Amino acid sequence: MKIIHIPAPQIDLMLYQIQQHPAVLDDKTKHLITTMFQKIQDITNYGNDERRELWIPTDRGTIEDFGDFEEYLTEGEVSSRDEFEELWLSEYPDSIKWYKLTTTIYENTSYVFLDNKLTFEVKPELQNNDIKDHYELAEWLLSAVDNCLTALEKGEYNAFVEDHFPFRKRTGKILREDFWCIFPDEKAAYLKDITPDEVNRFFNLIQTQPPDSPAKRLPEMTHRLFLDSCRLGYAANHYAGTDTLSSMELYRSHADGRDDGLLDIPEDSPEDFAAWYHDERMRSGHPWEVCRGGNSTHISLYARCDNRGWWFTLVGSSYSRSVETVKFYLALNDHGIPAFLCDGQELAAMLAGKDYIGIVPEEVIPSYCGHLFPSESIIDFMHLPCDYTEKIIEAVTWYPLDKVTFK
Repeated sequence: MKIIHIPAPQIDLMLYQIQQHPAVLDDKTKHLITTMFQKIQDITNYGNDERRELWIPTDRGTIEDFGDFEEYLTEGEVSSRDEFEELWLSEYPDSIKWYKLTTTIYENTSYVFLDNKLTFEVKPELQNNDIKDHYELAEWLLSAVDNCLTALEKGEYNAFVEDHFPFRKRTGKILREDFWCIFPDEKAAYLKDITPDEVNRFFNLIQTQPPDSPAKRLPEMTHRLFLDSCRLGYAANHYAGTDTLSSMELYRSHADGRDDGLLDIPEDSPEDFAAWYHDERMRSGHPWEVCRGGNSTHISLYARCDNRGWWFTLVGSSYSRSVETVKFYLALNDHGIPAFLCDGQELAAMLAGKDYIGIVPEEVIPSYCGHLFPSESIIDFMHLPCDYTEKIIEAVTWYPLDKVTFK
């Protein structure tokens, strides 16, 4: 399969400019995009809105295509020719750069995305004029799609993509135990705050945890009981202030802060707690985010109730907070507080190194990526590491790339 060559830095510059104003207005560019849509209709679509996808390769080009060394030097972005080359290779590490082409049609409008960003938007009713800001990229794209479809007809396209597609853009999984063998310091750092006895106690507890909620219930819930339960988790993890601050002060120090009026409830009134709990107006904040963090890195302790009574659900399965969550769970159990731990089996496997880490493409944020592993129980994700990359690649089970086929 040949490559329709425009150096990747030139493509990226055009994309940066065009993606800010993707509407196609001139007749010549509109004709190119319309022709491309007609050709790409021959391949199988995915999902709704006639979505079709191809991987489009182009050459990285030479370092001169990347930029002018003297300009970079004058502007202070580099201090030597070696730094300039390092910068080039950091942005274009492979001799081929791949662009993900996605086309959709919705309500008589054609949309073209490159690397998931809207690049061309063709509406028949838009007024034509002589602006041709999109023309060069559209011309390259049509030629590149022609080239891919020709290779597909010859049976070359899928094999070429499989053989040349960079691993940093692929999806796979690696057993944590194997990852730790390559990065032993990671294991030591992960387990430094939990003892072998705590790990064993947790393994035994989680094996007997019911599937949905703990077997026990509390007859009532109060503001004080909730905060004192939080305190147990804070103390187990040696949070600042556990020896000197009250439970409310600790919660104020370590929780999210958007308590939805929780801290205004009389401390020892189960009736007031229940009235607040069932008031749907009081759910715009984060009262249960008891150990603040990012969207996927905080720890939450939810009060729950049913016709049998009250209990807690503990949530905090991100790798960076998982040891804290386990110690929090142990502390609640040690004091007879009924608690259900979400992802308990997965956290046990994580502690044992028996879970899998999901390797996700570099353009994907490595959180909330479970949809990329629909048949797996994977809750921790990362990009392909920059260190010991070849060893990691060999240890990863790589998922096959989606194949493009004709209808």
